[in-house]
Amino acid sequence: MPAATLSEKGQIVIPAEIRARHQLTPGTQVEFVDDGGVIRLVVRRRVTATDPVAGYGLVKVKPQEKDAKPRRLADFDAAALVSRKGNAR
Repeated sequence: MPAATLSEKGQIVIPAEIRARHQLTPGTQVEFVDDGGVIRLVVRRRVTATDPVAGYGLVKVKPQEKDAKPRRLADFDAAALVSRKGNAR
């Protein structure tokens, strides 16, 4: 049976074969249940693994015009966009 060692911070790494067998992926929420001296690990919410390639093409970017000024990070700041929208009234 696979075993793990508790770290000084109280962390445990679930062995790879257990993660694979039970399809435990990063982000999966688990619950620890104390059954009178036996600790059970219960999966609360599974998170399916995602493939970045599956999202290819979802975001469309307009090509810049030749005489357009370069984009700045502030152009993409949500708070700045909201404040600009509020000032436009």
